[in-house]
Amino acid sequence: MKNRIKFNDAMLAAVMDGRKTQTRRPMKVQPVLNGNWWEVYGAGWGKDSKSMPAVPNHSLANNCPYGQIGDIINSADKDGNIKGKIEITDVCIQQLHAVTLGDICKEVGCGLYDFIPTTYGFQVWEDIWRSIYGEESWNNNPWVWVIEFKKVE
Repeated sequence: MKNRIKFNDAMLAAVMDGRKTQTRRPMKVQPVLNGNWWEVYGAGWGKDSKSMPAVPNHSLANNCPYGQIGDIINSADKDGNIKGKIEITDVCIQQLHAVTLGDICKEVGCGLYDFIPTTYGFQVWEDIWRSIYGEESWNNNPWVWVIEFKKVE
């Protein structure tokens, strides 16, 4: 397990303020579609499902490189300097494009009314993802770890 999650300056500030409470990170091992089932780390789910919870003590949760529910890990700047602590409150995997507007608000640390019209929020999210992970990563719609957390005082 990694002992920290790195954030850029703007996102780290939102974490430290308690506004950012969720992050998505690409899975290094992507699920494979076998017939009607997605499979990874011994977990399987229907091909029409766009997300899968990482139930504690299950193979999927055990393979999350960022930790499991209840773990307290470090939040760090882009250079890896530890700036605070966060507690993981939920973990799941999801296809990147399945993000909701509510999730985007948790990701960027804002309120729903900051995105009017709502399509603006999705464009902001797409632009952020592309700037970090590249054009192809967005186009491929990869499965990602969705880590929800809260700041630990």
